[in-house]
Amino acid sequence: MKSTTVDLVVTGNEQAALAVAVDAVRRGQRVLVVLPTADAPGVSRCRRAGRATQKADGRLMVMSNAEVVCVDGVEVVEAVVIRNTRSGRLSAVNASAFLTCP
Repeated sequence: MKSTTVDLVVTGNEQAALAVAVDAVRRGQRVLVVLPTADAPGVSRCRRAGRATQKADGRLMVMSNAEVVCVDGVEVVEAVVIRNTRSGRLSAVNASAFLTCP
């Protein structure tokens, strides 16, 4: 993922993260869901939900086998750093908000 900008990065419990992500996409936000595993059913559910959401137009992205390692900004969220759990590679995403779902 290179120089991506989203309104919201969501991670944590898959079902809760998906619900939050779909709601945000319906409100017109660009959302990145970060999932710790590549559980095929979970990733598929996220992608299907994105396609089913009216006018999603690529506003829902899913990154699997990944974990959020840092959220940074001055007074507000500005960037989220994500690590690929298989390769260890780090990616930074410009973001306006971050949410961990329990």
